[in-house]
Amino acid sequence: MTKLAAFEEREGKSCHKMTQFFRKDYVSMEMIKSFLTGTIAFAVIVGIWAVYRMEELMNEINKMDIPAFGIQLLMKYLVFMALYLLATYIIYNIRYSKGRRKIRQFYNGLKKISHLYESENRPGSFDDFE
Repeated sequence: MTKLAAFEEREGKSCHKMTQFFRKDYVSMEMIKSFLTGTIAFAVIVGIWAVYRMEELMNEINKMDIPAFGIQLLMKYLVFMALYLLATYIIYNIRYSKGRRKIRQFYNGLKKISHLYESENRPGSFDDFE
């Protein structure tokens, strides 16, 4: 019983989403979040790179082929996002499976406790003979 209470306090809140959503919905929701955070992370990385190379960029800005640079940056963004979203898909599928397994064990433990209480309160149990 204490294991069930400890699970409910610690991990129950994080596993609660897994009981509310189907796998596809849960993973899709997390991938949308990851798309937004990945885009922000890429923008921050490019911003830091631009600040670090500011002098070099300013010296070559007139010689630079801007459309080619933009296409190259877009390709890097697409590769980054593809890898990031693939990792997100794999990680959240695994988390969903583990969370569902833990929730199933939690509910099985609750059923055992419920059956134990029912057998104690059933008329004709051994307590009536005392």
